[in-house]
This record gives sequence, structure tokens and C-alpha cells, in this order.
Amino acid sequence: MTRATIRPGIYLALLTAVSAGCATIETPAPSVGPQSSWEEIRSTPGLIVLGPQIFFGTRGVSVTDLCLSGDKLRAPRVDGGTAEMPAAGRQLSYMIRVGVPAGDGERSTIRVLFVKPFDIPACT
Repeated sequence: MTRATIRPGIYLALLTAVSAGCATIETPAPSVGPQSSWEEIRSTPGLIVLGPQIFFGTRGVSVTDLCLSGDKLRAPRVDGGTAEMPAAGRQLSYMIRVGVPAGDGERSTIRVLFVKPFDIPACT
């Protein structure tokens, strides 16, 4: 798990809970599942989407943040622009794990709730 795959608010909450020595940091399971849309899953607080990353130079981008523009993969850049790379030879479909933070005060883990297929969408 890398910080880039966790929403900033979730990462800070998890880091704060661990550093405070909380006895447990388990989040209840949300009401979404593999039948839910990716938009619904990604907007549900407390969920962590564990997608693999593709590197654009030195910056890793989760496949769930990519789109396909013709024969190029496009990724958002930190400065608001976009980065592109050829899609040829790249996988365009993935099985993505979705989970919630879990653990105790000494270590944190992610409890996987379900796995859902993800196809890199066309850019809009």
C-alpha cells in the first residue's frame, strides 16, 4: 500500500489514529459492494481503493485515475495539466480490491471488502 492509493483525508485519519495509540481503528463496512458504480465507490468515505499504479516518469498514478485518449493513456498532473504515454502493450482491465482501514494501535491493515473489475475509461 502506498500513500498515493489512499485519499488524503483517510491517510491523515489513519496516521493520527495510529500515532495516538488507539486500541482499534476498524471502520464499519459501508453499504456499497461490487454491484455499485465506481463513482459511488470512490465517493464513499472510509473506503480505500487498492488499484495498481502506472508510472509516468517518477510519479505513480493509480489506474483508477487514468483515462484512454485514442492510443494514449492520460493521467492528471499535480499542476492541473495532463501527462500521456502510449497505451500499446499496457493492460487496460484490472481486478481492483476495495477495503477499509483495520488494525490495532501497533499496526494498521486494510480489510478487503470486495473485488471489482475496472476498465480504464475513455477520456471525456
